[in-house]
Amino acid sequence: MNKSPRLQHARVAAAFLTRIPIGHGEEISMSRIVRWFPVIGLFIGVTCGGAYVALREILPALPASVLSITLGILITGGFHHDGLADSADGLVGGWTPEQRREILKDSRHGTYGVLALVVQVLLQVSLLTDLTTANGFVALAMMHCIGRAGAVAIMTSATGISEGLGANYVRGVTNRDVMWASLFAIAVSILFCGWWGLVLITATAGMGRLILAYAVKKIGGIVGDILGAVEQVGETTILIVVGIVAMKIGSISWWLA
Repeated sequence: MNKSPRLQHARVAAAFLTRIPIGHGEEISMSRIVRWFPVIGLFIGVTCGGAYVALREILPALPASVLSITLGILITGGFHHDGLADSADGLVGGWTPEQRREILKDSRHGTYGVLALVVQVLLQVSLLTDLTTANGFVALAMMHCIGRAGAVAIMTSATGISEGLGANYVRGVTNRDVMWASLFAIAVSILFCGWWGLVLITATAGMGRLILAYAVKKIGGIVGDILGAVEQVGETTILIVVGIVAMKIGSISWWLA
């Protein structure tokens, strides 16, 4: 009996985005798995959020936040963090688009990349530490889900450079793929946060567009590392917005208020 193509796509997406050993049979076009990115992101986020809730029962907020953020890194193998670091090196360093693209190809991280990772993790930990347990759970679930949807959303928005996985995505991904990923993220964000979910979506989309425009200006298009940077900046954007909303009204989620 043949396995469902949708199930196959989901398994490939999970194997691609995480370090969880998942068998998925024959290779499937990468373009079709991007629809599942926010779904896999939600799974990662709920897992980290559940860990955060449990840890807050036995630990203060700071170590619970550090361990929850670390769990997400372990599940993904720092996949998107690597893209953030490479993008920081490539987009900030170099004097010409050609030089910047060469820097992006280098697997080693330079000063800008290391600093970007340090700032990213410090920001996420500090923002999560200031949230209540309920808000922290929602923030972790949303940042992983919407962050990955934000990366998918820019895949059809600019010319991809003809090298690497990023180029493969841009060539193969359709507007329909982007629509399905976006609709899932929107539905989940409204389910978790009510109309505040649309604020999370809008803020993440705006940051993604800014990074996209900067990448096009600096290197002429997008590569896989840029997608990783968009996802990571999207995650931190979610935490910032949740923190602001929590400070003003107390809870980001209507059903946890």
